[in-house]
Amino acid sequence: MRKFKFDIFLIILLIGALVSWLVIWIASSSNENKKAIIEYDNEVVLELSLSENKEVRLKELSNGKTLKYEMLIIVEDGTIRVEENECPNHDCIKEGKKNKIGDVIVCLPNKIVIKVVKSWIQD
Repeated sequence: MRKFKFDIFLIILLIGALVSWLVIWIASSSNENKKAIIEYDNEVVLELSLSENKEVRLKELSNGKTLKYEMLIIVEDGTIRVEENECPNHDCIKEGKKNKIGDVIVCLPNKIVIKVVKSWIQD
């Protein structure tokens, strides 16, 4: 009898964990309240809302520094991607579109990191 109660408790615990995971996954798929933070050498240089379409060419940064290679970053339909980059390997372009919280695009030659994060302030 005691083993049966433990089995029921374990099943309920697993179902609760699955439901919690599904709720978090669905919430992170929503494009509302998400933004992309663009960092150069661990310093935030630009923040873009994923809720509005935009094209940004990066070469001269707000902190007065200049990238080695020019980049074209596109925010479209709740996603962000690197469309063009003059660097030799184009790994950041190959990353494709990102839209989930925690997604990252990295351009090593430019020392650029693009992170999708939760925006705590409504746009």
